[in-house]
Amino acid sequence: MAAHRKSKITIKVVEALKPGETVMDTDEPGFGVRLQSKAPHYFVRKFAKGQRHFQSIGEHGAGGLTVSNARDRASRIIMDIRDGVSPAERRAHERGMPTITELAEQWLALHVDSKLKPTTAGGYRSALHTLILPAIGKISVDKLTEKDLATMHHDARSRPYAANRSLAIVSKLMSFAERQGFRPKGENPASGLERFREQKRERFLSIEELGAIGAALSSPEAAEHHAPQTLAAIAFLLLTGMRMNEVLKLRWAEVDLDRGMLFLSDSKTGQKPVVLGLPAIELLLGTSRMARSPWVFPSPLDPRKPMYDLRKSWGTVSRLAGLEGVRLHDLRHSFAAVAASSGGSLPMIGRLLGHSQVQTTQRYAHLAHDPLRQLADDASMAIAGALEKKSITRDQI
Repeated sequence: MAAHRKSKITIKVVEALKPGETVMDTDEPGFGVRLQSKAPHYFVRKFAKGQRHFQSIGEHGAGGLTVSNARDRASRIIMDIRDGVSPAERRAHERGMPTITELAEQWLALHVDSKLKPTTAGGYRSALHTLILPAIGKISVDKLTEKDLATMHHDARSRPYAANRSLAIVSKLMSFAERQGFRPKGENPASGLERFREQKRERFLSIEELGAIGAALSSPEAAEHHAPQTLAAIAFLLLTGMRMNEVLKLRWAEVDLDRGMLFLSDSKTGQKPVVLGLPAIELLLGTSRMARSPWVFPSPLDPRKPMYDLRKSWGTVSRLAGLEGVRLHDLRHSFAAVAASSGGSLPMIGRLLGHSQVQTTQRYAHLAHDPLRQLADDASMAIAGALEKKSITRDQI
């Protein structure tokens, strides 16, 4: 008959086991070890709530399994049993639990592709495949921890913007996991992690620099290498503050020159109207409308298609203007900067640019100092005059 006894399970006890001998632990009732097939095997055997439960833990030494590891696993299993979760139910649950990679595939198919814009979905896919899944893709969804994400985030510290965006994407993915029942509600491991500080990349062009761009756009070298509609599209970006994709996908059906308006059917923030200034209207009036093309700025290679990109052409223009390193998106920032320094209020600038959040426009608040300064001058000089004190101009300070 096989020996069966109780003792605190230690490495000495394990090494001294005889074939078929079983030892049940005295410190963690239900935790046991048995020598079978010439190797010690750890297990949990527990009677609770009128039911007998059994769960194998593993062979001693296999995968680095030690007495301490086995005891920790046994403690978690016994805690589950006390909470009413049987080992059989736990195994069934784990068999149906996807990895982060498998969950991401479900999320992309059920949510991202059907509910988000293609450009946004493309950005999610890029972040998943380049940074997120190589780091945590093999982890079971229910086993993902804050520590795993902190490591992923830290390893990408040389690219703080990408690292922060990846955390935000994982947070959305874990919210999806909660809705699918793979994780408990309110336990998103990405929610409490501190993000890296990001350096703002806004560049505001001066009036002189804008003049240099104007000269470059009308230069013979730019005209020699780039189609007229390409250069016109860059000028239109400057005159409207629109996003590049909004300009490239602009259709004549969305243009109302009589009212000086554009009515975009689709943009980053959805449908929106765009108010045009007189120079922008004049540019459109001077733009040749190509036959059979619905696009305001059609592709030079095929007028039936919209223009794909402006960055190569902008590279030529910025070089001719002596502004290499300035991004196309900085033209949008510069439009807002000129609007702010011309006395435009932040809500008005936000409406011109189509911002969906006030915080986005707030970055231009410091550029509105000039009209405030002029107002301060006018008010204080009027009061000084009333007090019969000598008024001075700011140039005299």
